Amino acid sequence: MAQSPLIELDDVGKVFITGALRHEVLKHISLKIEEGEYLALMGPSGSGKSTLLNILGCLDVPSGGHYRLEGREIASRADAELARVRNQFFGFVFQSFNLLGRYTVEENVALPMVYRGLARRERLQRARDLLARVGLKDFTRHLPSELSGGMQQRVAIARALVNSPKVLFADEPTGNLDSKTGQEIISLFGELSAEGTTLVVVTHDPRVAEHARRVLTLIDGEIVGDKRNGEAA
Repeated sequence: MAQSPLIELDDVGKVFITGALRHEVLKHISLKIEEGEYLALMGPSGSGKSTLLNILGCLDVPSGGHYRLEGREIASRADAELARVRNQFFGFVFQSFNLLGRYTVEENVALPMVYRGLARRERLQRARDLLARVGLKDFTRHLPSELSGGMQQRVAIARALVNSPKVLFADEPTGNLDSKTGQEIISLFGELSAEGTTLVVVTHDPRVAEHARRVLTLIDGEIVGDKRNGEAA
């Protein structure tokens, strides 16, 4: 029996309603993501990239269609169950680093482990190990405000990895960084992909997308392109 894709969307749509206005953001999205894939979501502003990422990461639910994770339907599950799925399966990196300024770098990274019941010492050791992995072993006791933007994004990536997620989602992760620092983050994603992490990266920048192995293009809420890098368009 063939193994199910890690993620499968079937005819997924998303509609936002404000008063009398109805805005269809995603239309008839069907998509399979296999474990270990490195996928870039591209498209102009307003194309539905971030909405699709939010649905893939269970931060939002579709208005219609099916979402299967490891073969199990999850689109209709309750909020508490979706939160459990997020914590168990996914890690998130955003354009704004979302670090808590009053906590040290290692404390920020350790925060997602609080609900796993691990002792504080174990949480901080895991955080330090991941900070070393992203090149910040000498900055564990610093506050986020003492770090550059690129270093803060590395902290955010370490935090996203701390619960060993099956999928790392990133929404414009280089958007607030200069080109050199952005390239460092892209290189780190490449290393994570080579180690088997499944990556889904939203970007409007072709220089970011060219490092993914697969590029999905959205326009007006519809998939208009799905190709492997190196293939003809």
